[in-house]
Amino acid sequence: MSSIDDRIAALTEAIAMGAKRVTFHSGGTRREVEYHSLKEMQDLLDRLKAEQALAQRRKSPIILVAN
Repeated sequence: MSSIDDRIAALTEAIAMGAKRVTFHSGGTRREVEYHSLKEMQDLLDRLKAEQALAQRRKSPIILVAN
């Protein structure tokens, strides 16, 4: 699982629990972040999901078919 996947999972779980403190691992390091509001967390979660989707599109192979 990539760092972005870990952050998405941690944020999703924290939002579901109503918590504003999130713990996740990044590059082998345990990190803990406390957010000001659930809205701030949701905004970050939306950005991370968009970034993840963009990264997945970049990994998708492009196949060109010539006639």
